[in-house]
Amino acid sequence: MRQLEARKQLIFVADDDRMILDLIVTRLQLAGYLTAHARSGYEAIHGIAEIRPAGVILDVNMPGLDGFSVLKQLKQTPQTASIPVMMLTARNAPDDVQKAIGLGARDFLAKPFSDTQLLSRVARLVRPVRPRPVTPPPGPTPKPSGGEVLL
Repeated sequence: MRQLEARKQLIFVADDDRMILDLIVTRLQLAGYLTAHARSGYEAIHGIAEIRPAGVILDVNMPGLDGFSVLKQLKQTPQTASIPVMMLTARNAPDDVQKAIGLGARDFLAKPFSDTQLLSRVARLVRPVRPRPVTPPPGPTPKPSGGEVLL
């Protein structure tokens, strides 16, 4: 993604760890993104609903309301259901990844991560999803009826 395109997009970051939050916000801003942030799950829900960002980076472990609960609420609310979410965690447990994807997260990033990983994943997160071509289900080949010739 070109930097000019990034400048038009606002990313909401929710993480209770001030150092991680500052690192992500600063890195995104240097790359040209606009940012907003929260340090708790409740703040995240209210901020995301009010701002309606292009994408959300959401930490799994937060006080009060964890990232999974925030994600579930976002996906159940019509105004926020289509906002793409990337979950962020230090645990990197396969069960967490499955749960996040099952709840509607588009991506999952484990801490620690590099600037390159963060920025490429955010660019992918906010890129419009292209519809996949529909392929017909496998089935029997149609038989000619009458004068038709099938090649």
